[in-house]
Amino acid sequence: MSAGSDLTLAKLTRTELLRGQGDALYAIGRYSEALARFQAALALNDQAHEVWTLQGFCLVALKQFEPALDSFSQAIARNPDYGLAWHGKGHALAKLSHFEAAVTHLKRAVKLAPDDNKAWYNLGTAQNQLRHYKDAIVSFEQSLKLNPQNHRARYNQAVALGGLHRYDEALDVLQVALQHRPNAHYIWNQRGTVLIQMGCYGEAVDSFDASLSHQADNPNAWYGKARAYAMAGDLNQTLRNLYRTFVLSPSIYRVMVQIDAHFDGLRHHPRFKQLIDAP
Repeated sequence: MSAGSDLTLAKLTRTELLRGQGDALYAIGRYSEALARFQAALALNDQAHEVWTLQGFCLVALKQFEPALDSFSQAIARNPDYGLAWHGKGHALAKLSHFEAAVTHLKRAVKLAPDDNKAWYNLGTAQNQLRHYKDAIVSFEQSLKLNPQNHRARYNQAVALGGLHRYDEALDVLQVALQHRPNAHYIWNQRGTVLIQMGCYGEAVDSFDASLSHQADNPNAWYGKARAYAMAGDLNQTLRNLYRTFVLSPSIYRVMVQIDAHFDGLRHHPRFKQLIDAP
């Protein structure tokens, strides 16, 4: 074996070592250290499309989305048929709220790697953002076939069903999600929201109370309770729960309540106007 061949083999061995270290560090959430290993590996071998992809996911974890896009693009340039790179780029695009482009990339990802349940899940969440609810339901169904325990996929599928006003189905899906994760406050929140749409205001309040039992400083649950009580015509409870919402998150919910039709029946009451207009 020539000296040049020995050097090449040493570089490849070192690259694999650094990649393995990066993998291990990424798995335990030490993303900055993992990134340094991936960068060092690429300095030795910049044709390693898998390492470019791993670096991209590491950058996403560090919320460095623009550099992540470049890393995934580098991977795709070296291997256009590598589904995980398309998945990563689609995921990063979604993080930047470029949902149309995200869907395009994630569709390519699941075509190349149809067994990637996370790609199907991320495709569904991007489709939800675009209100492509029928497509999203299909994507979540594919994800759940591959990983039936994924309560987040069921939660987001229920969001899509709610967007199509298929409330009974949404409620059934949320019930299964709660069997997998009964302490997930956001699933209870969504259940309450669906029940409001179904006119079941007392049950909706119970769901929001269950949510608050798992996370008491959750303004969305307090706001949900206010919506339910407003629809039921209970001014005192509406104001009590809106006040608690504003204490936790004034800037977002003071804007939301101004245009939320759930409160139209109470909007002109002096006490309601006093709370909404308070500095």
